[in-house]
Amino acid sequence: MDLPPLSELELQNIYSWIDKIPLSRPKKNIQRDFADGAMVAEVVYHYLPKLVEKHNYPQAHSVQQKQYNWSTLNLKVFKKLGFQLSKNDIDSVIACSPEAVERVLKLLQIKIEKYLEQQKELERRALEQQKQQQQQSQQKQQMQEDPLQNQDLRFILAEKNQAITELKETVEILQLKVKKLEQLLQIKDNKIQGLINQLQGKQ
Repeated sequence: MDLPPLSELELQNIYSWIDKIPLSRPKKNIQRDFADGAMVAEVVYHYLPKLVEKHNYPQAHSVQQKQYNWSTLNLKVFKKLGFQLSKNDIDSVIACSPEAVERVLKLLQIKIEKYLEQQKELERRALEQQKQQQQQSQQKQQMQEDPLQNQDLRFILAEKNQAITELKETVEILQLKVKKLEQLLQIKDNKIQGLINQLQGKQ
């Protein structure tokens, strides 16, 4: 990619960002200081030490060694951050073209911040998944290690089922009694009606 120019505010923000990072060499001229790629590797290492092996990026004076450092950064680091520099951008930085390295650092800052946010989200999801797995494992272990608890549950369920059965039997008995009472009442009603009919016949 060919990087776009930066505003004055963006340039100042980049300088402030770099000033906060402890580097192995004092910053005298940002174009020359970062031309070999070694200090760019240190910037990435400061935020993402697992992505960079600093010994792969020695301080360089020859154009060939500088190109090697930048090519290595492109393949081993920048690619993992989701971008790669074009040959024009690398050549411009090596040649110490005005604002060339600042444009690279601006893009690098954006990609590092995005990568850190993604890592935080991945860590959060991993922690949630780990907690769920731990809870499931603990529950399974408790069931295996505490058979008494299972027995208690089965005992409680058996008691409830027994109580339900007894209630059903009681209901059935009461229903039979009700039917018998209804039959007795019907017999009595018939007898009363018969007596009434006899009395009326005598009259």
